[in-house]
Amino acid sequence: MGASNFKQLSILENENNFVFGLPKTIWIVGVVSFFSNSSSVIITAFSAEFIINILGASPAALGYIRGLSEALSYLIKMVSGVFSDWLGRRKILMLIGYLCAAFAKPMFAFCQDLKLYISAQILERITNGLRDTPRDALVADCSPRELKGASYGVRQSCAYLGSMVGAVVVFLILQSFGGSERVIRIVYLVATIPILIAVLLIYFCIKEPKNIVRLRDCKGFPIKKTDVRQLGKDFWYYIFVCFVFMCSRYSESFLVYRAQHLGLQVQFAPLVLALMYFFNSPTSRIVGNWSDKHERKLFLAFGFCMMLVSGIILAFASEIWQVVVGVAIYGIHYGATQGTFYAMVSDYSPPHIKGTSIGIFNLICCFGMCLSNVITGELWQRYGAETTFLVNSVLTFFAAIGVVFIRRKKKYL
Repeated sequence: MGASNFKQLSILENENNFVFGLPKTIWIVGVVSFFSNSSSVIITAFSAEFIINILGASPAALGYIRGLSEALSYLIKMVSGVFSDWLGRRKILMLIGYLCAAFAKPMFAFCQDLKLYISAQILERITNGLRDTPRDALVADCSPRELKGASYGVRQSCAYLGSMVGAVVVFLILQSFGGSERVIRIVYLVATIPILIAVLLIYFCIKEPKNIVRLRDCKGFPIKKTDVRQLGKDFWYYIFVCFVFMCSRYSESFLVYRAQHLGLQVQFAPLVLALMYFFNSPTSRIVGNWSDKHERKLFLAFGFCMMLVSGIILAFASEIWQVVVGVAIYGIHYGATQGTFYAMVSDYSPPHIKGTSIGIFNLICCFGMCLSNVITGELWQRYGAETTFLVNSVLTFFAAIGVVFIRRKKKYL
């Protein structure tokens, strides 16, 4: 290890205190993600049921709402990433984002028409975008270069574990009290509690590193063209491949709707997501550790192939057990890719623009996710589930081919 690397690692050890081989802050961020996702999974689990069966909209409407709200979230992620670099602080933006989310969740319980639901969904996604990029930039700030993949793996693994636990808890509530509209609305209100716990953890437990370089101290705001040029051509090709892949990645709400389409009762809907996150969590942790020791794009290619297999299975599924297999493989794909995405962005990014580079990645994902969900909803309504998942699988195949030509980049601290 070079002198500069050793110095950086020593700073991180002194400021964060390592726990189980990783900075303490990483684990705290993981616990925050656990509670946050245990709340958010409730919105995802009931999106299809609430939009289509309770509010009387179409599958296309589900696609537009999920697609456009996700796009807005990723757009805000870009802005919050640049601003966190300029400010040189991540915690305050995280705190504001999670606090606003605590006000957004209960809005779903009082929606009586599609307009109010869309408003609640937009607010919920805006708060998500405000907090996520600073949070992921904080992970990069606190992690030594040799532990980037492991750190993101822990963060993602805790988030997926929270989603799984949240989904199981919701399932138990529905089993005990039924799956009526009134019960679903009460569950939406309950979703506020985990978010409030996350807010308290951020405020009292997270301490930021003192050595974050602030753009306002060295180059002003907004970010300069020269900063973006430092990312290089390899970074932009990598972003292009991610964009193609995001055009094929549909919302988890469509996994739930696929199962319901084949006869799954609404009270079992949370278990579909619980299954997905059951495979997400360990995959993310394992891949995160391995990606620090091996070339990251191998794990990205593996995740893309899992997405391809999942799409094909879901396309031809005629029974619920087949959907279960497809959902499990979808979970493996998600666990293998999500943390790897951010670790690779961090590899390409100079230290002073990590938040910005993550924001750029999220911006590109914004357009891809928007297109994917809109197209998925429209195809489903016009041509059915089989054609929908096959089209998405074709796009996934092209993205997997693109991974082959991703070039390695010197890893920044």
